[in-house]
Amino acid sequence: MDQLDVRTKIGLVVVSASSISELRYPKVAPPGVAFLTSRMMLAEGESIDALIKMEDNASRAVGELASAKVDSVAYCCTVSGALRGMEGDREFCRQLEDEWGTPITSTMLAVTEALQHMGMNKIVVTTPYPDSHHTAEREYLKEAGIEALAMQGMGLETAEGFASVSPQEIFDFAMDAWEKYRDEADGLFISCMNHDGMAAAQELEDKIGKPVVTSHSATLWRVLSQAGETEPLLGYGRLLAEPRMDLSKYATKIF
Repeated sequence: MDQLDVRTKIGLVVVSASSISELRYPKVAPPGVAFLTSRMMLAEGESIDALIKMEDNASRAVGELASAKVDSVAYCCTVSGALRGMEGDREFCRQLEDEWGTPITSTMLAVTEALQHMGMNKIVVTTPYPDSHHTAEREYLKEAGIEALAMQGMGLETAEGFASVSPQEIFDFAMDAWEKYRDEADGLFISCMNHDGMAAAQELEDKIGKPVVTSHSATLWRVLSQAGETEPLLGYGRLLAEPRMDLSKYATKIF
């Protein structure tokens, strides 16, 4: 009989119009790791105010995944975490973790920890966003002791637009942004959880010779660690290519 071979279940809380995380992660994760998803409705227009309103659904979405007995949860939205600020984001995750008894990380918490882990104190950031989405993210990074030397956005404004950019276009855009700061920057960060920068990360690293972290690679790196999955994953950059710390043994998962 064709029995399902699942040892670890990862919960993904995603923005309603998003698609990339659910399509990319199963291609990357080790055998036996499965992804279950809960969505939060984002109102038409996808403005900053709409993102803030969307988070009224956060507890419901995490609770649905907790009821499926997932091993850890990734809260997959870069901008919403940035809007909370680092300490607010940490408290947001801690409250959800306490409420539902399930380890949880936000994308921005995972990103800052990953950047610190890789020694990336001065970075170039590329995004699919308009400039209005960059202010909070720059401040969040600053709280973590990370300087964004440049934040270059594509000026797109919808989830559909973010997802429509090909890995080759992301590669080309990132290389253009990198050129001016190549000698000063410690590495490159590609932001957004509905933008397939993860597919371009390895080729970018090979080209620039410095680490490349994406919202997707950082979130996966941390959520797998929280679930006790520590084996290296090759082909998506240095962050995932090295063994991870097993965070499942710790009573508190949000540091």
